Amino acid sequence: MNLRTPLLSLLLLLTLPTQAQELYYPELKSLLDNSRQPFCFGVASGDPLDTAVVIWSRLYLEAPHQPQTVFWEVARDSAMTQTVRAGTRTTDAANGYTVKVDVNGLKPGQTYFYRFRHNDVYSPVGRTRTAAGPGQGDLLRLAVVSCADYRLGFYNAFGDIARRNDLDAVLHLGDYIYEYGSWGRMQKKTVRQHIPDKVCADLIDYRTRYAQYRCDPQLAEAHRLHPFIVIWDDHEIANDSYATGTRGGLSGEAWEARKAAGRQAYFEWMPLRENPEQSIVRSFSFGDLAELWMLDGRLTGRSPQAQSKADPELQNPERTMLGKGQREWLLQGVKSSRARWKLLGNQVVFSPMNDSRVFDRVPGIPMDRWDGYPFERQAIFDTLYQHNIKNVVVLTGDIHTSWAFELTAKPFDPGFYNPDTGSGVIGAEFVSPSISSFNFDEALPRIVAAEARRRLTKKSNNPHLRYLDLIHHGYMTLTLTREQARADWFFLPVREYSVAPGKLDASYYLEFNGNAVRKVGK
Repeated sequence: MNLRTPLLSLLLLLTLPTQAQELYYPELKSLLDNSRQPFCFGVASGDPLDTAVVIWSRLYLEAPHQPQTVFWEVARDSAMTQTVRAGTRTTDAANGYTVKVDVNGLKPGQTYFYRFRHNDVYSPVGRTRTAAGPGQGDLLRLAVVSCADYRLGFYNAFGDIARRNDLDAVLHLGDYIYEYGSWGRMQKKTVRQHIPDKVCADLIDYRTRYAQYRCDPQLAEAHRLHPFIVIWDDHEIANDSYATGTRGGLSGEAWEARKAAGRQAYFEWMPLRENPEQSIVRSFSFGDLAELWMLDGRLTGRSPQAQSKADPELQNPERTMLGKGQREWLLQGVKSSRARWKLLGNQVVFSPMNDSRVFDRVPGIPMDRWDGYPFERQAIFDTLYQHNIKNVVVLTGDIHTSWAFELTAKPFDPGFYNPDTGSGVIGAEFVSPSISSFNFDEALPRIVAAEARRRLTKKSNNPHLRYLDLIHHGYMTLTLTREQARADWFFLPVREYSVAPGKLDASYYLEFNGNAVRKVGK
């Protein structure tokens, strides 16, 4: 364990301001809905287990305050008349007046409602749901999201998710915030400005940035109505990060301080369980239908990225995305799981990909995904094949675009993988588009995006690739039954605020014990 991170976190706590208004930049106040004070940031829930769920809120207080006591309650009905759990929680400036409660003693597979009270003021009523318990579970539906740059568009996808009543949870695979201020060539695409207008570097920066994002009404409503299961990617701290620094050159004490500030802000704002290590590595069971492992491919053990495919360091078998401890935890969990479906919540594209005719001019791009860590990826595949583990579904964000792969270790080896017979296939990888972060046609001319898609989908380049969209924003749903894992991609506009429902673009599925990812209807 790195002892410097806890020490730096302690230093941050000792230097925290005591006045609530000093927790944020003053510009934030213009975004707040004062009619909801002190619950300006709404409510949220997350990390659903079969008998427990985390509920969350955060006080915004105008004047200097001492520690505050908040009442919380959970009920079976939205009128809050059938209370099943209740209590109080004390909060103070050390955690930014966050109120987070791990509510236990609930029943499996049930919808619950919750709220908070500070003095005589109630929060909005939230809705949440526990996971299915042992012996339960014939249907699970998750919304899968990632990459929500506040500056580059409106959160219409979160608004559409909020309006859905058929979801068990929202799976957020990272880049919940972006740490940037103004940013080069993409500045002309900006529709909203970041607060503060600088790169986040310390605790007040990160707290303000999260507060700004949570003032968005569509994101706040999605949190109010659905439990979230979250992991970070890189932009919650800094771009292209790894365990000891960033590809941009941040390292040493400056990196450790920034990482400590970013992690603390993340745990303050996200409805996930507290733990002394501030780790996001954890698993969830949904009856015997599915088990989900949420991975940290950034801060737990990742080695620095290789520079290119020609970098001799790429072939170093000691290089790792997860770190030995996390990898062993994952593989032991998958081997011992009795769930029909094994789900991996993962930041970056896991499947091998041939994009040599697309990204060769920027050779560092492939090195940030699992292609840059081939020995560890092969070790994971080897375990799956050796133990005859199938029905694996990898869920991925990060890349801002939508993909469906047949999951196979060696897609370019015709002796191992046959796309016609499905030989070598043990599952699927489904990749969610960005909520709002730039995609191909926003960073490049649309004709270039079209040509990139043509090259990537060419069977001789990526025979295992079944679906690709490079230009739309939105979200994905994963629907699991005992017979099928189905991914549906929903697209929405981002340049203007909209309440229109998402447009279903494509649906692909994998049958239980199947070896092909197929388009629905074909």
